Amino acid sequence: MTEIIPASRNPLSFSRGNSVMKLLSKLQALEEDDVLDTRHFSHREGGHGAETEDYSLRRVPASWRWSAWQALWSFSGLNTAMVFPLMAGLLATFYGGTATLIAFLMTLAYTWLGVFYFARKAANEGAMEILMSKQSFGFVGASYQLIVYGLLASVYFALEGHVMASSLSELTGWSTAVSAAIVCIAFIPLSVYGMKFLALFQGATIWLYLVGILLVLYCIMSNVNPEVAATNLDAAWWTVNPSGAPLTWVNILSAFGVISGVLGAIMLLLCTEQARFSRRAERNKAALLFSGLGMTVCMIITPLLGLYLLAASGGKIPDPGVSITKLLGGFGLALIFLTQLRINVINVYFGTNALENFSAVALKANWRRVTYILPFLVICYLLIVSPWLQYFSAIMTMLSVFLVNWANVMLGEFWLVRRRMRMPAWSEFRRAYLPAYNRIGLTSMWIPTAIGVLMASGHFGTETVALAVPVTGLLAFFLPLLMSLCMSDESVLRQYFARAPVSTKQLEIMHICPIERTAHHRTDFVLCPYHNDQFISSTACAAEKECGARCQGLEQDKTAASPGQAWA
Repeated sequence: MTEIIPASRNPLSFSRGNSVMKLLSKLQALEEDDVLDTRHFSHREGGHGAETEDYSLRRVPASWRWSAWQALWSFSGLNTAMVFPLMAGLLATFYGGTATLIAFLMTLAYTWLGVFYFARKAANEGAMEILMSKQSFGFVGASYQLIVYGLLASVYFALEGHVMASSLSELTGWSTAVSAAIVCIAFIPLSVYGMKFLALFQGATIWLYLVGILLVLYCIMSNVNPEVAATNLDAAWWTVNPSGAPLTWVNILSAFGVISGVLGAIMLLLCTEQARFSRRAERNKAALLFSGLGMTVCMIITPLLGLYLLAASGGKIPDPGVSITKLLGGFGLALIFLTQLRINVINVYFGTNALENFSAVALKANWRRVTYILPFLVICYLLIVSPWLQYFSAIMTMLSVFLVNWANVMLGEFWLVRRRMRMPAWSEFRRAYLPAYNRIGLTSMWIPTAIGVLMASGHFGTETVALAVPVTGLLAFFLPLLMSLCMSDESVLRQYFARAPVSTKQLEIMHICPIERTAHHRTDFVLCPYHNDQFISSTACAAEKECGARCQGLEQDKTAASPGQAWA
């Protein structure tokens, strides 16, 4: 429980109105188990419904958590994605191996810090980035990000799926349209089950991946194929530089601009989808595993593999899919397919989670994640067979700006604004207690993003393109604090809380929602004046179309009638 400092000895009380202090007192008076499910279970408890429930709209209960290692296994599909060695090979071709390696090291430092914080917060609260975003951008305002986020997942799937479809067409002679359809259909059974299946699938296939990579390295050292062999390697193979690009700050930051978003900032957001299933008692362990082990593999080990394969080909083959197939033949093709399966199961998972959240807010539809698998894969299929993927470079640059700014706005308001205002560290996600829009978060997100897109467009020179991500990323981090300093304390608080959450300690641990007729942990419930001052679940609250957020209107009427008694 956070200590409540009396006004008589609180130096902030002289600058804040009575309404502000009353709201802060209510927030600080909330104990941890008023908001979070603090129970401890040594084993998971739940039936078939729990296996397919991914808690996209509410926190993961303590009864459906597992160890930090098991959560890491479900995340490991990202570690083995071919996009990391592929990106390293492509960037080294344009900017040189040294500049590429420095850019990955810069991204590693960023993701080490960010993933540690986000993974720990997710494990502590049982919430993924989509739920956290609802307070950072407002309950409705966060849905704008979810549209792009869902599209981002489909783009990632299409990129990986295109490789699989092309390989299948190469073997069979089928058209790309037929091969793409088969690939997409194959992911339906792989995506129906949730985190439990994902962890089992990733844990079983990681060993096949490791064996395959060891065989690749053995074949290179044995000079099995002269096109990709140790005889082509220089002593400092990591400095491979086919184009002879100079080592300049422009090239380093240009490479960093591509990597830091689509391979870096995305990790800060995606790690929460798996880390939130870790037991709260293991939140520090989960944070260390996800950041220390997970990010080191992603940002150093697999990119070094990409540089090594490029150097072993004499700087001629930047695509690991081609070089691995040359070395291992049919087994190499199977290895590529395995990596695509591992990463695309995760792409479907986080894409359908985003769609579930968006439709719950925009359409008031309370449908489960599995409902969105088929429409998501239809979108992916259309992307695979369309010429849109030809604009890969421009798309990745724009998405990097978006992703870095999203992560940095949240970090800026977590670390700077909330601490300055003495607000709780946990993120509220329930509609009854949130304003529709958070002007601080939305302004800090979209103004830097618009600037970054213009800078990355290429109309203002290569130096401006190189600075797009780092400059607008820093702006997105500090802008929440700058905005809060220009607003009254009460106005800042109103961006984060429409009213103070009401304690649910009087409810049973597992309380039945009178609207849904299903039981949820009591911390999921909100007090609803529209439903006769009953406690209803957060999803029932979010799906209610007729109330007009009456609970928040009553709070505002009270403030207007008696300003001195605001938030009472």
